[in-house]
Amino acid sequence: MMTIQERLKAGSRATKMDIILLLAISGLIGGIFVLDLFTKTGVAIGMLYVSAIMITPYLPHAKSPFIVAGVCTVLAIIGVIYSPGVNVVHSGSTIAGNAAANRLLSLFMIWSTALLTYQYRQGMEVRLRLASIVETTHDAIIGQTLKGQVTSWNNGAEQMFGYSAQESIGQFMTFLFPPDRIAEEKDILEKLHGGKQIQNFETIRRRKDGQDIPVALTISPIIDRRGKVIGASKIARNISQQKELENLLAVQNLTLASHAASLKQSNEDLEQFAYIASHDLQEPLRTIHGFTQLLAERYKEQLDDQGKEFIGFVTDGANRMQTLIQDLLKYSRIQAQELNPVTVNGEEVLNEILGHLRMVIEDTQALITHDPLPIIRTDRSHFQHLLQNLISNAIKFHGPKPPHIHLSAREDANEWLFSVRDNGIGIESEYYERIFLPFKRLHSRDKYQGTGIGLAICKKIIERRGGRIWVESKPGEGANFSFTIPK
Repeated sequence: MMTIQERLKAGSRATKMDIILLLAISGLIGGIFVLDLFTKTGVAIGMLYVSAIMITPYLPHAKSPFIVAGVCTVLAIIGVIYSPGVNVVHSGSTIAGNAAANRLLSLFMIWSTALLTYQYRQGMEVRLRLASIVETTHDAIIGQTLKGQVTSWNNGAEQMFGYSAQESIGQFMTFLFPPDRIAEEKDILEKLHGGKQIQNFETIRRRKDGQDIPVALTISPIIDRRGKVIGASKIARNISQQKELENLLAVQNLTLASHAASLKQSNEDLEQFAYIASHDLQEPLRTIHGFTQLLAERYKEQLDDQGKEFIGFVTDGANRMQTLIQDLLKYSRIQAQELNPVTVNGEEVLNEILGHLRMVIEDTQALITHDPLPIIRTDRSHFQHLLQNLISNAIKFHGPKPPHIHLSAREDANEWLFSVRDNGIGIESEYYERIFLPFKRLHSRDKYQGTGIGLAICKKIIERRGGRIWVESKPGEGANFSFTIPK
């Protein structure tokens, strides 16, 4: 491939050649004109101007054929006027008629040649541009016959495979094939004979130094004007870097998959442990609770106020521990239980929830409204638990005004979107993620009862169904909990 300095030198030499060629054409046109002046008009000397026009494709200006044709036309007309046969033209003889016909034929030949030469020049420039692209690309571009014999070999092929054009042209393509890939050539040639193109065919080819490299081949049949396949062009791209990245990505994916499987197993083991531990802890806790109550009843006359207070602490702690264990069991069961999707009427589920919460609704004077709720297909117990938890939270975290809670639902293309909006105390944006973690509380137990696992259960329910849950809120302006359930 030529360097920049070599191209500059070649450009300088081309400029000198252009000047020499222009002088040669000028001299040729001048010689023809002089010959025309000293020849009888009956001889079609004007046709000799065609030879000057045929040299113009090698001049730098694109319109050179038409410029030279225009000059030749003017000279041809002058030549017929001032040639020795001009008196014959005025006499109206047969020679005059022949001279006029020949001169018109000369002009026709001049402009026909100019047009054909211009089209040839345009085609030549296109071919030169294509040749430049072929020679400067890093891809290997190879021409071959239908028998697989190399007919052209660009610089990209030389760089990729290490063979020069002299070494490659005339050889069969199989000289680049590793032994275990030679059978591919038969399939390639069969497809080419059928006029089929082969795109992005990934294979292995062997360099001159014996190194095997992965390449992507695009092979297209070359078809002549009669529609006959006469050969093929082959573009080979070195995809070594791509394959290295693919292999690296595959290793990373395997590593990630292994870590994901390990993490999943750890989570399952942890949830199983939590379930078993929670279940087994309830029995000794009931024992503590029972004997504490028995102690308080049998020895209440012998206990002073401080003793009774201590027993109250034990009983309260046991109750809170039992509630915590029960919530932990609920959280573990969400993952352990199999989903049982059935047709669920949202209105019926809401009515059941309102029945369960009737006492707290009356105590807080809560107002619960809703838009029409749809019939969906999901796990009924999970859906009821989810809605009841969100409504209970909305009632619990109310402000100075009685709670006002509104439920809505919207059908999207692939999911249902539910929202539970309230007028409660609201949530700071920095806690939007934290509230969905197990046992994460934003308020003290004295102010608001609970273990802090309710929203974590809600999130677990939604994630098992492949949905999403989030909150939008401002402190003092209430909160809007939204979740999606895929159809």
